[in-house]
Amino acid sequence: MRVCFTTDLHGRPELYDQLDQLVRGERPEVLILGGDMLADGDIDDPVGTQVAYVHNVFMRRVEGWQREVPGLIVACILGNHDWLCAWIALQTHHDAGRIVLLDHRQAWPCGKVWFLGYSKTPPTPYWVKDFERLDLPGDPIPETGGAVWDLDGQCVRKALPREHFGAQASLAVELEAAARLDGRWVFVCHAPPHASNLDRLPHVDHPVGSRAVRQFIEQRQPTLSLHGHIHESPDVSGSYTDRIGECTSANPGQGRERLQAVLFETRDPVGTLRHTVFA
Repeated sequence: MRVCFTTDLHGRPELYDQLDQLVRGERPEVLILGGDMLADGDIDDPVGTQVAYVHNVFMRRVEGWQREVPGLIVACILGNHDWLCAWIALQTHHDAGRIVLLDHRQAWPCGKVWFLGYSKTPPTPYWVKDFERLDLPGDPIPETGGAVWDLDGQCVRKALPREHFGAQASLAVELEAAARLDGRWVFVCHAPPHASNLDRLPHVDHPVGSRAVRQFIEQRQPTLSLHGHIHESPDVSGSYTDRIGECTSANPGQGRERLQAVLFETRDPVGTLRHTVFA
């Protein structure tokens, strides 16, 4: 089965238009979106903005892709720009069989390959904190807070740093609960692994990826891991892939004007991996 992976579209119409063309030309059987695919939601009204985008814009794109390529499966995770209420909206479409929401606790089988997905990232300067956690237990609490979606009150509430990050399990602890897999499997994770070709920012002299994600890859050794979050990394490092033990890890990056994606075949995920922009 042919798989297309792209990430960090941020609701940009020009990138989605190019993804329409890529789906039409390559005709993948599976399209995976690696988080931050939605337009940013208004902090005062994420339901009227990001949730509305899910139902009225994103799912219409999905329907268009599936008309163009009958049988196409669209799978996704979320990212640090996404609200919990948007995840709930996507869950309704997952439950109806329109899309697949990938999870780290339950593997999804496709084309004799298993997939796990993980949406959360270490703390960022951005103000939506629903999918942000400390990277490792004992990491310092960041000084900057933000906002989260309150399930009980069905509203936005302020997320004070100590209350939010101190009360939640770290990425490392959550990833310990991931399903254990043998054979060929793919890990789809918004945050890239620390100290790799996939987590480099311009004008920053240190890696910015997740130490917990790297630790998970080192220990569990997926066949392939797919990442996003650090859009500029392939341009900065000069590579969209890296090797961590026996695992090949990839971050296609993302442009503001030109879509970046990777494609591969499930019969040989690493040997068939190719980028739409970079050689």
